[in-house]
Amino acid sequence: MARHFISKKESRNLAVSLSFLGLSVPEDGLEVDQRKGEECYFYRGKPYVYHGEQVIPTLYMLNDQKPHNRIVKVDDGAVPHVVNGANVFAQGIISMDQDIKEGDMVFVANSSGTFIAVGIAVRDAKAVLGDKKGTAVKIIHHPGDRIMQTFS
Repeated sequence: MARHFISKKESRNLAVSLSFLGLSVPEDGLEVDQRKGEECYFYRGKPYVYHGEQVIPTLYMLNDQKPHNRIVKVDDGAVPHVVNGANVFAQGIISMDQDIKEGDMVFVANSSGTFIAVGIAVRDAKAVLGDKKGTAVKIIHHPGDRIMQTFS
């Protein structure tokens, strides 16, 4: 199916599915492209929200909206690895939202606050920051991944 604009009702439904992440979508100007059972919503020509097995905000959306919660900041040494899809290890974390629980979707940012990946917390923030060992975040979206290749 070709890319087309979505209705205000569809936009509101998408907004509800993103509200638990503290994100919103505009009511007007959203387009959708569907391929192989997956959807990607575009805003101003950029992929904004991916919807496959789950709803995932893209890096364009995160850097446009600058969310204030669910953030994991990593040091400069971790950035090139995370950008290429590597999981985030506790040793590379500068700061982490204290309310993050195991299984939460989180937004990974570099030290200057630019969002570089989306992931799922493997452990609670308190455990990660307490022992600074092991995997903290499993990356599910990063620059150049399948989502970006398919829909960019």
